[in-house]
Amino acid sequence: MHPERLTHLYRSYGPAIYARCRLLLMDDGAAEDATQETFLRVWRHLERVPDAREALYWIYRVATNYCLNEIRDRRMRDLPAEKLPEVAEAGGAAETRIVDRDLARRLIDRARANLRVVAWLYHVDGFEQEEVASVVGISRRTVVNRLADFRTGAQKFLRRSVG
Repeated sequence: MHPERLTHLYRSYGPAIYARCRLLLMDDGAAEDATQETFLRVWRHLERVPDAREALYWIYRVATNYCLNEIRDRRMRDLPAEKLPEVAEAGGAAETRIVDRDLARRLIDRARANLRVVAWLYHVDGFEQEEVASVVGISRRTVVNRLADFRTGAQKFLRRSVG
């Protein structure tokens, strides 16, 4: 193993990976744990980590998968009221965004595993299809197909929930 490569990757990408984990998990402690777990996985598979910018995409995908699994695993727990985000905007815009984000999380959480990361990157993070393809390591056409599958599943779920 090359501990200096791991150190370089952590110094280069650790803050970005922590920010990603923090965004997904909405908890500083959980984000720290997720960042550590991500780089532990990087260390275990160091020989598979690509070079240059591709390394960031690879590590980003590892962190995203880990965090989405964590969200899935803890979805049954209720969030204590003291941890709810502050509502600073007038007119309910913040409440609407919180509800929309919660719905997106629940829909993505119910999606098949191969659709979750693609749906999150595209619908929540706002990545373009080409960017999603690059991060996940699949073709743009596959991204389009997976997004279509996700939409179909989400629409079915929503129709069942309303009906």
